[in-house]
Amino acid sequence: MNKTIRGYLLFPLLGVLSSLVACSGAEVLPGPTDLLVATGYSQYGWRSEPLSPTAYSKDKLYQADPAIRSAIEERMKELGYSLVSKAEAEFLIDYVAAAGVNEGLLESTSSNVTPYPTATIGRQIDGASVDNAYALGGAKQTGNLMIVFLDNATTDLLWQVRVSSLIQDANKVDEGAVRKTIRQGLSTLPEAP
Repeated sequence: MNKTIRGYLLFPLLGVLSSLVACSGAEVLPGPTDLLVATGYSQYGWRSEPLSPTAYSKDKLYQADPAIRSAIEERMKELGYSLVSKAEAEFLIDYVAAAGVNEGLLESTSSNVTPYPTATIGRQIDGASVDNAYALGGAKQTGNLMIVFLDNATTDLLWQVRVSSLIQDANKVDEGAVRKTIRQGLSTLPEAP
């Protein structure tokens, strides 16, 4: 079985990148960078062409694709990697996105909610706490993005990172949040040789 396929299977995705849309924080699960560093590669290309949305598409992934690619390219340039054509690239970058749900997560922006239940005798709960308990008590939509680096000659997996985040507004793509989350995801990537 191809190492690339095994890499995709080893890190099951929790959730789409309509994803990385206005997130309050991100969980980053990077793979080891040993293989990428050992190659000494510094020129990359995109494995797949950019998604081209149709006029009637409401798929958030098609709307987020330009922001995702731009954020990755920006960070790679800062690290000293050069974007070249797919034919000239030493390694290729691609991403996989999926949507999911995570039970019991609290938003980091909730100021008057505590994750630890308490009871105070003789005191009534205020209405805001009750409302927040209802709002934050259910399942939360998450977005996950796995970024993979593949050897262009062999398609072997060189490096990968999975970024998972809560989605606050699934109706729009927040490019600033996408950029911030991708920067977090690529934070363990070493500089180009």
